[in-house]
Amino acid sequence: MSATSTSPATASEFSGLSAWPSLEAVVQGPHDLPRWIGWRLKMLAIWVLVGCAVVFMTANWLISQPALPFVMRATPDGLVRIQSTDDRRLRSIEGRILTGIEWQSPDVHNPTPHRAVALDLLMLQKSARWIVDASQRQQYFDQHAQLEQLLADWRANGGLSVTLRFQSSPSQTVWVPARGWTGLSPLFWVLSLIALMVYAVGAVVMLAAPQWRNFAFMVMTLCHGVQLEWIALSTSVDLFEPARLLQWDTVIRSVADLTIAASVVVVAALHPRRVAGWRYYTALTGLALFALLLAWSQVPPAWSWWWLQGSCMALGVSALILMSVSYRQMAHPFTLVMRRFAAITLLTWGLLGLAIAVGTSRADMQVNLTTFGVMTWHVFAASQLLLSPYLSRSKLILQEFSLLAASSTVAASLDLLFVAIFSLGQITSMTLSLFLSFGIYLTIRRWLMTRLPGRDPLTMERLFQRLYRIARETERKPDALEGLLMQLMRELFEPLEVSLVHGHINSATLRGNGSVLLMPMPELVHPTGFGEPGHVLVLKHAKKGQRLFTGEDLRLTDRIVEQLHRALNFDRAVEQGRSEERLRIAQDLHDDIGARLLTLMYQAPNAEMEEYIRHTLQDLKTLTRGLAAQSHALTEAAGEWKRDLSQRLGAARCELDWHMRVDVDVVLNMVQWSALTRILRELVNNTISHAKANKVRVSIELENDRLTLCVVDNGNGSDPSTWSHGLGLGGVRKRVKQLGGVVRWLPNETRGIQCEVVIDPFSASAGYPAEAQTSH
Repeated sequence: MSATSTSPATASEFSGLSAWPSLEAVVQGPHDLPRWIGWRLKMLAIWVLVGCAVVFMTANWLISQPALPFVMRATPDGLVRIQSTDDRRLRSIEGRILTGIEWQSPDVHNPTPHRAVALDLLMLQKSARWIVDASQRQQYFDQHAQLEQLLADWRANGGLSVTLRFQSSPSQTVWVPARGWTGLSPLFWVLSLIALMVYAVGAVVMLAAPQWRNFAFMVMTLCHGVQLEWIALSTSVDLFEPARLLQWDTVIRSVADLTIAASVVVVAALHPRRVAGWRYYTALTGLALFALLLAWSQVPPAWSWWWLQGSCMALGVSALILMSVSYRQMAHPFTLVMRRFAAITLLTWGLLGLAIAVGTSRADMQVNLTTFGVMTWHVFAASQLLLSPYLSRSKLILQEFSLLAASSTVAASLDLLFVAIFSLGQITSMTLSLFLSFGIYLTIRRWLMTRLPGRDPLTMERLFQRLYRIARETERKPDALEGLLMQLMRELFEPLEVSLVHGHINSATLRGNGSVLLMPMPELVHPTGFGEPGHVLVLKHAKKGQRLFTGEDLRLTDRIVEQLHRALNFDRAVEQGRSEERLRIAQDLHDDIGARLLTLMYQAPNAEMEEYIRHTLQDLKTLTRGLAAQSHALTEAAGEWKRDLSQRLGAARCELDWHMRVDVDVVLNMVQWSALTRILRELVNNTISHAKANKVRVSIELENDRLTLCVVDNGNGSDPSTWSHGLGLGGVRKRVKQLGGVVRWLPNETRGIQCEVVIDPFSASAGYPAEAQTSH
């Protein structure tokens, strides 16, 4: 941004400003947001369409898969119980312990048409990724391999009847239908929606500013979106997940976990400021990711789960260390906030893994934790990814949702740990875990979402007292404004750095995800008559680098600028208003009261006097209403003008021919309304008093921001060039000139006079652009 151009005399007044840096240099880049047009918009649309296509294909595959007509749950004894069913014919099996499934192969040539699969608690696991024991993991794969034959027979027959074997209860035959669209649970759609949101946010961040740190963030969101969509898939397939899909499930989710952890390390090295040696850290992280994945594929199965969890924890700790190094190099508040979020995410991840690893004594709770606890943690992590690019602009309810998701993961993990380690009962462990998780929630909420302790901020009363004193001081010493305002903002926000730079912004703006606040300086008129060059106050890192600027800070800053601008211009505005009001009152006394007295002079005192007085009172009411209103729509004002002129001309036995055509119903300010009202009245009064006309034609036309007002009579008018313009016609000229228009009087071809007023552009007389006006 460049400063406002000035004359040589004024430039010398502000010669010190030439050494100031530009706004782009201070905030390290243009302050305008990227324009979402061209290739950016196309790439984003393609990216989102691909994500939607993946979700649709997943759903389309699921609806063609078999679905059991009941819901199964684990019991504390490690058995499988029928929880509920929507089929009234099967209500009798609710609560029974399911031990196996049998069916007849539809292939008549099959030598073993009768098939059976034993069911245990392991079958309720949704993914082998969270089965710690290697032997149980292999048993899980073997059992699903047996169910693969049932799935093949179901597909060959287009449906299948199976026999359910129960513990100490008679068998029951049920029909296994296709899932269909109605069989997709709301949980599937919710998880898919969150996955799409995370996936899209990564693309938005990358396309907004293509650079390495945003690429790492996009990789992180892509992997997390894959995780969420895979969880949505695995929670919807019941027992019939194909064996090959199970193998891919373990590999994809493990690779995604390690890639997410490595991406966090890269982001920590690059954002918000690159740490010293960032190339070394980035390359080392990539090599570590490759080495860890290679080692994981070679580790004995008994240790593979522990190796994966430990690798993710090690990468997470490395990210925290890099964030600490970055914060020591420069106390950036975004680094501090993200380090806290990363610490909470890592601790909940470790607690979740620990609870699953040691919670074997309560297999039912372990199954629930590996299903719903893992899912809740991923939703929590997804909320962090959604919030991080827009942390300073995010709503409080979104931050609360994120913390509640983390607290739910903590509560479920603690519940299982209390049962496994201390052998507590289910009610006792649940109560303790809820109390502890609620306490943790309150603690981290204050730690994350509220301002750190410091000296008491300025109260609003003291703040506006300071603004008043700044305004009074600036009246005496205009050059003191910058220093006084910088001192006020330092006391208000305690930033690490405050600077004044060349530039122009319309209102206060946040940059760097809340790390930088840009404040427009109030524009003053210098005593020499030239305006101050445009400049901006830049505040970096509130509370000495311990917190981000928020939307509330933004609104407070805008209010400070507004109030200071009002205070600085108050005296000048009052004096200007007084002068305009004195002139307006003098002109109104002539145009209104004088015109009425003139009308009464032509009417002898009789019974009609009362009617004229009544009209005068009506005029007075109209005038007071107009003065009280801040603005008038053109069509509404025209209606008032028409009624007023009809009464005036009717009393003089003169016909009014009214025409109006507008393409935009603009809003008139007080100056426009008052001037047009007086112009119309004065022109009609002249027709009544001088022309002796019996018909007056008034036309108002607004087209393409050009207002044309014509008043034509058929009276006895003389050549306008011979007129002597008194106070009345002089007032018309003055008011038209005030609106930036021109006026001319012309004789008609037959008889009478035509007055034409043209104001072009009409919006310029209102003080705002035509684009701001509302369409008719």
